[in-house]
Amino acid sequence: MTSRKPLLIITGASSGIGYATAENFLSHGFDVLNISRNDCALSEVYTINLDLLHAKEKTIKTQLLLHISEKRRIVLVHNAALCYNDTINNFKSESWQDTFTLNVSLPALLSQWLLPKMAPHSAIVFVGSTLSEKAVSNTCSYTASKHAVLGLMRSVCQDLAGQFIHTCCVCPGITDTPMLRQRVNNDEKIIELLAKVQSDNRLLQPKEMAEVIYMAATHPVLNGAVLHANGGQIEGVV
Repeated sequence: MTSRKPLLIITGASSGIGYATAENFLSHGFDVLNISRNDCALSEVYTINLDLLHAKEKTIKTQLLLHISEKRRIVLVHNAALCYNDTINNFKSESWQDTFTLNVSLPALLSQWLLPKMAPHSAIVFVGSTLSEKAVSNTCSYTASKHAVLGLMRSVCQDLAGQFIHTCCVCPGITDTPMLRQRVNNDEKIIELLAKVQSDNRLLQPKEMAEVIYMAATHPVLNGAVLHANGGQIEGVV
């Protein structure tokens, strides 16, 4: 992939926040490289079709670096995530491991592999969650992993000091995505209850999260910042 344009590399851009982010960066003149099992429907996006959870690390690294021939300005957005309904009483070891592999370990590895290809003014954006700094019941493995994502971002910020590559963590609130709807089995009563968590009584939209991610990626002054894009959540509603 040879181009003078800046490059967005994003995981999970086939739907939801990832899709909206790819669309947003395209509109700002970026090339976009997506890594996910399914293609991104945007024709301008090039997709590396990999199941990040089950592919071998060597395969992921080889396929990724194959498409980056030279050092360039890169924005790396760690968006793909896994979320189980579980508690401390019933979580399974396998699902716990899968959650941390996709949500934490792979973002760390992708960052490590891509850093030698990142020119100054590149950025690494971690997509966290409101649950990166709080917790609700029945999200044990997910909440623990998103806390870890925040810690990873803060470590990256310190490790890259002086390299002119900035990083931050965008923490979306309750956003209307396929993952959310699947998690609640498309139960409209639950969706309505979740909407009441936001101060303006609605689910947040993926395009809104994409705008925050773009801002985070293009403003180095936000290095090390945690950006809560949650619509002013009302505590104690759920």
